[in-house]
Amino acid sequence: MNRTIVWFRRDLRIADHAPIYRAALRGAVIPVFVFDRALLHHPETAPARVEFLLQALAALDQELRDRGGRLIIRFGDPVEVLPNLIRETEADGIYAHIDFERIYGRVRDARLNRVLAEQNLKIRWFEPLGTTPDLIPYPDYRELWYTHMEADLVPTPTRIEVPDTISSEPIPTLAELELVADGKPIPPASIHAARQLLQEFLDEKSDRYYWQLSYPSAEATTGLSPHIKFGVVSIRECYQTAKAIEPIADWRVERSQKQLIARIRWGSGFAQRFRYMPQLEVRSLYSVFDEDGWEFDEELYQAWQAGQTGFPIVDAAARCLQATGGWKELNFRSRALYSSFLSNLLGMDWRYGALHFMRHLIDGDCPIDHYQWAMQAGVTHCVDKTWTRIYNPEQVAVDRCDPNGAFIKRWVPELEHLPAELLGTPPPTKGYPAPILNYKQARQQRVKQLENQRQKFLHQNNVVPYLGRLPQDLTPFGSDRYPSEVSWAATPDLDLFPAAINLDTLDLDQAKAIRSWFVAHVEIPPRKIAKRRKPKPKPDEIQLSLL
Repeated sequence: MNRTIVWFRRDLRIADHAPIYRAALRGAVIPVFVFDRALLHHPETAPARVEFLLQALAALDQELRDRGGRLIIRFGDPVEVLPNLIRETEADGIYAHIDFERIYGRVRDARLNRVLAEQNLKIRWFEPLGTTPDLIPYPDYRELWYTHMEADLVPTPTRIEVPDTISSEPIPTLAELELVADGKPIPPASIHAARQLLQEFLDEKSDRYYWQLSYPSAEATTGLSPHIKFGVVSIRECYQTAKAIEPIADWRVERSQKQLIARIRWGSGFAQRFRYMPQLEVRSLYSVFDEDGWEFDEELYQAWQAGQTGFPIVDAAARCLQATGGWKELNFRSRALYSSFLSNLLGMDWRYGALHFMRHLIDGDCPIDHYQWAMQAGVTHCVDKTWTRIYNPEQVAVDRCDPNGAFIKRWVPELEHLPAELLGTPPPTKGYPAPILNYKQARQQRVKQLENQRQKFLHQNNVVPYLGRLPQDLTPFGSDRYPSEVSWAATPDLDLFPAAINLDTLDLDQAKAIRSWFVAHVEIPPRKIAKRRKPKPKPDEIQLSLL
């Protein structure tokens, strides 16, 4: 009987999952998850995010058991574990989704490819939803994304046979992984929980999502982000569920529906940029920003981390992040305000901010988090714009994002006695610090700095010469501040899988294509919401070859 290993990574589901479906059609399945120290002890690891992962693994195991299977747990370097597992189980090979969230993962997968080839062992990589190996202009990618989302869902296997003889370790506790819980409340992690969140959103929030998304106290978000980060639910299922609201009787619902779909698409787009340019994990898009250097002050950095800046809207976001992991309450506007303060007003390297976020976010996703951080710092989408968006953290922000002061008063109780109109620049208050900077002066300085730096590449048709390159040293940022497992970065001749774009070999058309990913496409018209066609019936059984 055919046997196929299915290696789960950030796709912890069996619904709309091509590798598990194809493997089940072939015969017996060996679903495996490998606990890898290089990821568990990465400088950007958040214990709360790992707690969510453990819950998601338990839910995946139950889904498999409901269909006659179970999840196999192993520990160690996947480059050693997986070839050994093929031999141990006499499997034909491995099925897995390509993953390019982190440079480490791409180094690991390139090493695995090499080892498997040397040992005449097989692996088949599946393309994830909403991605492409080809360098294409962004408008073409946008259409490709919709094509992926509108395709039929991959059927969920009704039966998954896992050989009884294969041993498995139990799903570990956080302590057994040598991580310390930090007290954040962990949302339920399962496909059922994700579907319930989405349905609750559609039932209760879809008439107000678009308008209240900027108000943190409104809690208008879906709460789906941790599930999407770990692939507990597929983005195609989310897209099709959101799109299936018909007939649309309320224009407010339709607008919120489009906004939700756009945000799912943006997340895929950030990942695709990292596929092209993995250096975005550790470098600014344009080399000038890192070459000129950044300011850094440890005392001010710690005040920003702890919510002691003297700007209440910033401090509320800081404390909310550390207390909750941000997955539901810390919406995009709060994150933008908080991040803009560090890079644009304190003048500090956005990578320090991304590091702090990733150590706390339950929904932390490297491409989304890092790219958004760089955007807020003004160092990405700026090849065709001269203006700089720097958030005013004073009364302007309170009036726009927290007009009743509910969010600030919850997280900065020192100020709960003040009316909302005083929460932008509160009077001296016992137990609350004075502002750590002068907003107008800091803003003026940053605007001038960005204008000078952008002059080197502004409006250039070919931006390739100005783009940052992948560094020779791939050690993750922040490993000097936190104990980390980074010995892999010292390995000579590091390759990546999938490979990065070689910027030095691009022709003019390819240079134009890469440029299209870093400009604002205001000319692209909104896409019309089409009715879902009924899926075609699929045959019950198909015999598929491994490769």
